[in-house]
Amino acid sequence: MRRLRNSLLVLALATGPVLAQSAEQLESPAVNRVADRLLCPCGCKMTMTCRMDPYPCQTCWENKKKILKMQTAGMSDQSILDQFGQEMGKDVVAVHPGVLGSISFYAAAVFGLILVVVVIRRYRRPSAAVVDGPVDDVVLDRYHEQIEKEVDKLD
Repeated sequence: MRRLRNSLLVLALATGPVLAQSAEQLESPAVNRVADRLLCPCGCKMTMTCRMDPYPCQTCWENKKKILKMQTAGMSDQSILDQFGQEMGKDVVAVHPGVLGSISFYAAAVFGLILVVVVIRRYRRPSAAVVDGPVDDVVLDRYHEQIEKEVDKLD
């Protein structure tokens, strides 16, 4: 009986390290793919793939262990996200910008660049040249008389 008990104790101690998750498993692309779509609930405003000091963030580490267990149980990525949404609230699921959200930034930058080019070209146009030609003496006499009247008013 004693020998059986010792054998079971040795077997239990030997299987512990075999079942433990390694850091490589918790940092695998499959786990990080799901963790990148979840926000860390610790308040760091990062996803659960965070590299926050002191690395690893304990909250993310525990949640990555849950993700690994769910993946080894055969759950899909979407079902894991749904499970986290039910447990921690819908705010934990990160919504990344779609195609239109990504394109809108570049479209605004291109529109701004076009606007700058148009404004620069508009102000770089040469001013209209003054046509030199004979001036009518009647016009000159009229302006001269007007100037004389204004000067007399100043005296």
